[in-house]
Amino acid sequence: MPDPINKKAAKRIATRKRILDTATYLFARLGYHKTTIQDIAYHIGMTTGAVFHHYSSKTDILEEVVEVLNHSFDQYVEFLEKKHTDYDEMIHGMMEIFMDRFHNRPDSIIALASLAAEFSGIRGPDIIKIQAAYDIFVDAFEAALDRIEPKKTNRALAVCFISGLQGVALQALVRDGEMDIDDLVAGFICLVTTNS
Repeated sequence: MPDPINKKAAKRIATRKRILDTATYLFARLGYHKTTIQDIAYHIGMTTGAVFHHYSSKTDILEEVVEVLNHSFDQYVEFLEKKHTDYDEMIHGMMEIFMDRFHNRPDSIIALASLAAEFSGIRGPDIIKIQAAYDIFVDAFEAALDRIEPKKTNRALAVCFISGLQGVALQALVRDGEMDIDDLVAGFICLVTTNS
C-alpha cells in the first residue's frame, strides 16, 4: 500500500506545477501586473484561497516562474557546451531545440520576453533575475561562438539571437493560421546563417 505522505506530497507538487504553468501562460499573454491570483485560480478551477495555500503572494509565484524559466535554457546550454566547429551546423541544432520547445512549451519561450518587457523600465530585483535567466543562454552562446571564431561582437550576437528566437515564437502565435512556424524558422535560419 502506497505511503499516504508520498501521495499527499505528489499531489502538492502537481498542484504547484499547475499553478506555475498557468501563471507562465498568463504572464506571457497578459503580463505580470495584469494577471491576478483570481485569474490563475479561475484558469485551473481552484479558489484563490487554494492558490494562496501553495504560494503566499503573486511575487512568490513570479520568483518561481522565473526560476523555472532559468531552466528552460538548460537544453540549449548543454548543446552549446559541445565542441562545435561549424557555425551553421550549430545554428541548425539550436533551431531543432527551439522547434521542440515551441511545440511542447511555447509559453516557456515567450513568458520571459513578456516579463522582460514589462519589468525593463522598473529597475529592481525582478529585472535582475530576468536578466540573469537570459545570461545563462547568452554566456553559453557567446562561449560557443568564441570557440568557433573569437570576435568582440559575439556577446551582442548572442543577445540578438535569443531576442530573435523569442520574436519568431511571438510571430508564430500572432500569425497562427497565416504563417507556419516551419516557414518562420526557415526564414530565421536564412537570416542568421551563410548556408541555408
